Amino acid sequence: METKQLLFSGFTGFAGRFSGVVVQILQDRLELLALELREAKIHLVQALLLACMAVVFSLLGLLLLVLAGLSVLPPEWRLLGLALAAAVSILAGVVVFMVLCRHLEQKPLAFDQSLAELKKDMQCFSTRN
Repeated sequence: METKQLLFSGFTGFAGRFSGVVVQILQDRLELLALELREAKIHLVQALLLACMAVVFSLLGLLLLVLAGLSVLPPEWRLLGLALAAAVSILAGVVVFMVLCRHLEQKPLAFDQSLAELKKDMQCFSTRN
């Protein structure tokens, strides 16, 4: 009878320690996930600010360029000047958009570190020691 009780108490002690380790691992992973979520939010806000600035400066540049060009040109050249101003403004917008795309591609995937840690955990628990 005592061996069963000792076996049971040893099993419950092991189960308690094991569940404590699992809870600690889950807590660590959730903290990492929260940190990565905060970083992803910051990168999203930065990208949105860059996009808004690109739109504002492209429109402002277009407006100023068109007004300056049209006021200087003689009436017969104003249509060509308008087309040139539009082409330059579109080119500037495309360049800023390409910078934005490059900025977004350089950032790692959201939750990349959490996924890597979960894969390590799965490998650790799936192998038999």
